[in-house]
Amino acid sequence: MDDAQGNKHEPKGSPNGGRFAKQNTGDVTDDLEEVDINQSLGIPQAESNPYAELAKRREIDLLWRTANIEVAVTFPETDAIFKGIAPNGEQARKVRIVNNLKHAWQFLFDNTEWNVDWAYLSQYNRLVGDGLEPDPGMMRTMDVAIGGTDYVPDRPDYDGVRDAIARDLAYSDPEDRAIGLFCDISRGQWFANGNKRTAVLAANHQLIHDRAGVFALPPELMGRQFRDLLIDYYETNDKTTLSAWLKAHAISHLSSDNGGR
Repeated sequence: MDDAQGNKHEPKGSPNGGRFAKQNTGDVTDDLEEVDINQSLGIPQAESNPYAELAKRREIDLLWRTANIEVAVTFPETDAIFKGIAPNGEQARKVRIVNNLKHAWQFLFDNTEWNVDWAYLSQYNRLVGDGLEPDPGMMRTMDVAIGGTDYVPDRPDYDGVRDAIARDLAYSDPEDRAIGLFCDISRGQWFANGNKRTAVLAANHQLIHDRAGVFALPPELMGRQFRDLLIDYYETNDKTTLSAWLKAHAISHLSSDNGGR
C-alpha cells in the first residue's frame, strides 16, 4: 500500500509485521520498533509528539469510545479484549471489532509523521473491516441508504475524494482539518462499511500529526443529540453546528483534566 509520499506501509499484525519500505526499491527495513524511520528516509530527527503519547496512554479508552460507534461494549469488556481475554459469552463480532480497532490504532501510531491521504484512509478501513465486511478498504461502488434520513450519498470517485481531502487539509485551524475529514468521510460514505470508525481514525491521525489534540466521540452523548446533528448535516451539507459540537465534546487537549480527558 502506497501513500502520497511514495512509501509502502504494512500494519502490525500483517505478514510483514509493521514494516516500512521505499517504493520501487523492494528493500524493506527492519521492524519499526527497532529502526528509526526518519533516519532511514533521511528526515531530521523529530521531537516526540505529546499527543501521540497522550493517545497511547488513553489507548483502551479510545478503543472503547470508537468501538461504541458500531456495537455496545463496556470499558471493562474492551480492556479484557485488548489484553486477549474475551469475556464469557461475548459475541465474536464484538471481539473482532475491538481487535481490529487495536490494530488500526497501532498502524496510526506508526504513521502520524505524514498527513492523511487516501492510502491511509483505505488502510484504516481495511483494518477496521478485516474479517467483518466484504472488500474492506475499497472505495464504495454501490448506492447505500442511511438510517433515519432520506439522504442518499453520491457514489464517490477518486478525484472527488482527493479534492475533499485536499480541501480539508487546507484549513488553517488543525481542529477544522480533523473535523472536516470526519465530516466528509461520514457524509460521503466513501466505503461500503465502517465509515465513522474510519473517520474517527482519520481525525485522530491528523490531529496527532498536527500536535493539536485527540478525537473521541463520547458514548454517553451518542444517542439523539449526536444523531440529530449528524442527520441534519447529512441533509443540509452544513456542518457548522456539528463542527461546534465536535469541538466542544470530541476533541481533548493536554490541558484538559490534567493531561487530557
